[in-house]
Amino acid sequence: MVSMVTMLINNSMDLLLNLTLLVALSILSGFIEKRWSSATRTGTLWQGALFGVTTLFGMLRPLVLGPGVMFDGRSVMISLCGLFFGPLAVAVAGLPAIAYRLSLGGPGVYMGVLTVLSASAIGLWSRYRFRPLENPPSGIQLYLFGLAVHVAMLAGAVTIPASGGLSVLRSIGLPVMLLYPLATVLAGKILADQVVSGR
Repeated sequence: MVSMVTMLINNSMDLLLNLTLLVALSILSGFIEKRWSSATRTGTLWQGALFGVTTLFGMLRPLVLGPGVMFDGRSVMISLCGLFFGPLAVAVAGLPAIAYRLSLGGPGVYMGVLTVLSASAIGLWSRYRFRPLENPPSGIQLYLFGLAVHVAMLAGAVTIPASGGLSVLRSIGLPVMLLYPLATVLAGKILADQVVSGR
């Protein structure tokens, strides 16, 4: 019991450090928005590049559960990129993340790629369904959005061979569902304030 609590705390701290870094870096989006509006193709490309670099930077500092099984903040960044900046930006951000995850290989590679694809799809669907630039999302809406993204992410654990998926869910499921939606709310609120006020 003590070892399980210790593992949960350690996993939570690693994830919190990763997500805090990514949320802080999302503030740079505001500087880009002031210089190049995301309503333009140039602004959209710059936002995609920023989110892509931020995602890759987070992937360089993951929580590693075992060889080829790692977690980072890519789901938060990619989903929010799709939500606020659309398909061109999310393609610019997501394709390098997929390529890098494929290059790392390991038993979690399919889950890693599915994480990027599902986060992109949920972000884009939410963008066209809820129109966040016209109706900035509330904290509750962002929290539910974050829950949906990360339920989909954890569902990808079924692609990990043998009993690896169950092991991953036991090790990381609770910290992910506690921390990632909250990080989504914080980063989402920053982005909503910056993007909407810039238009």
